[in-house]
Amino acid sequence: MKIELLLNRRLVRDSLSFMLTTAGFSLLPEADHHNDDKIAVIDIASYRDPNTVPTYQQRGTKIVVLASKTESLELSLDEIAPLSGLLTHELSADAFIQSLWLVCSGERVLPLDLVQKPTDPAPSSSNSPPSYSAHLTARERELLLKIVEGQSNKAIARYLCISEATVKVYLKSVLRKIRVDNRTQAAIWALANLPEINATPHGFV
Repeated sequence: MKIELLLNRRLVRDSLSFMLTTAGFSLLPEADHHNDDKIAVIDIASYRDPNTVPTYQQRGTKIVVLASKTESLELSLDEIAPLSGLLTHELSADAFIQSLWLVCSGERVLPLDLVQKPTDPAPSSSNSPPSYSAHLTARERELLLKIVEGQSNKAIARYLCISEATVKVYLKSVLRKIRVDNRTQAAIWALANLPEINATPHGFV
């Protein structure tokens, strides 16, 4: 997949260029109008330029904004609507690359803060957020590892020696426990929250 980086900070641009080419992406020069099948990774300042979104939308380019967590929470629903992805600086390198591959496959990737159910309980007064990972069983953690690897329900069932129906039951339970809506969000959550998954090499294909 081809990537165009529209980032004002040279250090960030150079670091991402190296990381993306290492992960198998092809980089394009800025404003390359001859390539429509691509993802544009842009910073918040460039995104808010009134000409940016219409230009990319006309070419059918997927738009991914890179922002700080604070900046991402300040975006309005109208600003989020055109995006294929909204990635924050707090992501690990693995999670960032996985997120872009998910965007390539047609998924929409947003921070968990923006997709949490409105019925979630109010945060604890403690300085540390609750650890939902503590409530996952060993089998559910194994399931999340396979989801991060991009395995289908059929492949997961074969690996765990269970039926696809049972995989769906486990997946539904995991989504409920970690408070996300789909396997894309579950993969991003797992990369950010489960140490054993972050310690495992992942292949991105």
